[in-house]
Amino acid sequence: MSDETQPEIATVVRAAARTDWARYLARLGFYTKGVLFFVIGSLALSLIFGIDGGRLADARGALAAIELESYGRILLVIFVIGAFAHGAWNIFRGAADADGCGKKWWGITVRSVAVLVGLFYIGLAISAVEIIWSSRAVADSSEAEETLITLLRAVPGGSLFVVLIGIGIVIAGIHECYSGLAGKFRDNYRNWQIKGINRPIVAILGIVSFSARALLLSIIGYFFIRAPFVDGRTHIGLDAALLTLLGTPYGRAIVLFTASGLVAHGILAFYEAKYRRIS
Repeated sequence: MSDETQPEIATVVRAAARTDWARYLARLGFYTKGVLFFVIGSLALSLIFGIDGGRLADARGALAAIELESYGRILLVIFVIGAFAHGAWNIFRGAADADGCGKKWWGITVRSVAVLVGLFYIGLAISAVEIIWSSRAVADSSEAEETLITLLRAVPGGSLFVVLIGIGIVIAGIHECYSGLAGKFRDNYRNWQIKGINRPIVAILGIVSFSARALLLSIIGYFFIRAPFVDGRTHIGLDAALLTLLGTPYGRAIVLFTASGLVAHGILAFYEAKYRRIS
């Protein structure tokens, strides 16, 4: 591909992202993300307060819980559309540098994370299709992550790569904490449109939600780092991180905060759908 062709392709991609249908799909994706985090957090809160149906789950476990509700399959069909849309938008965001991160090492890192997030949501959409098609609840929430580690450990140098992934996740957790406390997550918002009581609400939601996610990401990163040195099966998903927190001193209070943070992140995603700059 010639140097002259690449700018032309980037221009075409950015023009496509500015169309109304692309914006509608992107915003549907944020609403889908919001519902997902709201369900995960609500399930954990229900467990803490002793409400029937409460449990520790990750994204796939949340999909299984949705399927059990009235009109669950209809909700999952909507989720499939939204998750594919959110996944595609994140892949575009990273590949086309929609957020203007640049081509330096940090910009490449942020863009790569966006692509990985996109692939994750497309994977969730496929999982939802499997549940709709076969009525099969996803019993083991950490299966995908464990499969990845097993495959990597089977190739030369794979264990080192697993450790590097873990370090990357921990760094992402630190960045999440900074982003929430410093308000950096709003850099891509149309902040001039956020008025009145919504301004402090968005700020508080960001602090609580990104702090909770930072804690969970740090634990998941630790699971990756230690995985090559542990014999047998290692649970490393979001549900395993919550379970680890629950087993610590003051575990119920910590999980209460963390689950509330996940619910807050879901609500923040609704604001994101309305106020985020899409392209």
